[in-house]
Amino acid sequence: MRIELAQIRPFLGDVERNFLKHREIVETSDADCVVFPELSLTGYVLKDLTFELFRYSEKAVEKLAEASGGKCVVAGTIKEVRPGVLRNSAAVIINGEVDYVYKFYLPTYGLFEERRYFQRGDPSRDLKTFQHAGIKFGVMICEDAWHPEPAEALALMGADLILIPAASPMRRLGRSLAIQDSWEALLKAHALMNAVWVTFVNTVGSQEEEFFWGGSMAVSPLGEVKLRLKLFEEDRAVYSIDLEELRRARFFSSFRDHISSFHRVLAEL
Repeated sequence: MRIELAQIRPFLGDVERNFLKHREIVETSDADCVVFPELSLTGYVLKDLTFELFRYSEKAVEKLAEASGGKCVVAGTIKEVRPGVLRNSAAVIINGEVDYVYKFYLPTYGLFEERRYFQRGDPSRDLKTFQHAGIKFGVMICEDAWHPEPAEALALMGADLILIPAASPMRRLGRSLAIQDSWEALLKAHALMNAVWVTFVNTVGSQEEEFFWGGSMAVSPLGEVKLRLKLFEEDRAVYSIDLEELRRARFFSSFRDHISSFHRVLAEL
């Protein structure tokens, strides 16, 4: 499977403009699957705009599904799961059909205030995997990657690839970009511990007072960064899943014991 990382700058609150950018990228991509950042159709720093935009974002997902052809597309959106109950979601479009993944861990500290506007997903019902172009994959959204359980559960469910749409803002600058170093360490840990490919697609550009750094990347099951996108600007790039690296990572590791010993995790979900 060929995967395109679509590192874009969403325009806050301008769903139609964001949709047109999504459609253009999908229609010009030669990849099997195109992955956009978290809340890519709406922008991230929504606050009270969340309620104003959810209907438009749901309609944008429908139009994106119509334009997707035979591709897989993962786009960030808002989903109303019950009247007045909204979730930070990733729309997963496969062959024109739409399903949703919901964010479980809602950051509400520092600059983040997601629990004011969103309901968290329910791991007992909302963890799921998908199949496309011969690859089984799962999706988890940004903050979920800062916790071990979602990635482990998806691996136990058979995922060979985990996609992580994100909206990670700048924290502090020094000789290196500290948040980039932290994300790289997290992605390598998930890839190595669970013997999966991991793809991180981050937002870029300014929204209100926040600035998002980009730096999207793909990490192999052997913990190697195979693809890096630019910092501080929009970028697109494609990489291919190498099943031989997946086989090698699993054969020369404790992956088989990991699966048998922790099957109870799934039973408890």
